[in-house]
Parts: sequence; structure tokens; C-alpha cells
Amino acid sequence: MVGKHQTPKAIQLQGFLVMGVLYTVIGVYFSSLARHRVFLLALYGMTFFFSNYGPNSTTFMMPSMTFSRPCRSTLNGVCAASGKIGALIGASLFVPLANWLGNDRVMMI
Repeated sequence: MVGKHQTPKAIQLQGFLVMGVLYTVIGVYFSSLARHRVFLLALYGMTFFFSNYGPNSTTFMMPSMTFSRPCRSTLNGVCAASGKIGALIGASLFVPLANWLGNDRVMMI
């Protein structure tokens, strides 16, 4: 995928893929990483980098490439609202799920 030109879709997929791998590694090795917090911090920091590299940098380009001009702003608003609702649900459920399942399993969800 690395080359002179990458599409926003490819960049977004790369970001999601690497974040999924990193969160899986954090989830599988959480108990040992909790004892070595420098490694946990490094892996978690890498998730922030790849969320900004992939999904964050391409989020605002995708509506202009996906939706037609007459309905672009309306559908962009619908997508933004859906993302905010998903973030609200994820933030609201994280602590109860972490208490119920444990931090390692929540990181793999």
C-alpha cells in the first residue's frame, strides 16, 4: 500500500487495521503490560498515532467523495451525529464492561 499515492479509503483501512492489531496485543498481554507501564503507554500511544493517521485524517474527506452535491451537507450531518452517538455509547459502556469483563477483554472488543 505504501507508494506515491494512497486513497483516503486505503489510509482509513490501514489506520483501522493497525489500531485493531494494537488493541488486540494490549488485550492479550494486558496483565504483563500493566506491570511494565512504559510498554503499555507506548502501545497505547501508537493507537493514538494510527487513529490520527487513518480515520481522523480522512473522515472529513470521505463525505465529499461519497455523497452527491445536493445532499452532501445533510448526509455529512447524519454521519457526524451517528459517530457522536456511537462515541457516547462506547464511553458510557466502557467502565461497566471493564468492571464486568476485565480490562483485557474490553480492549479486545
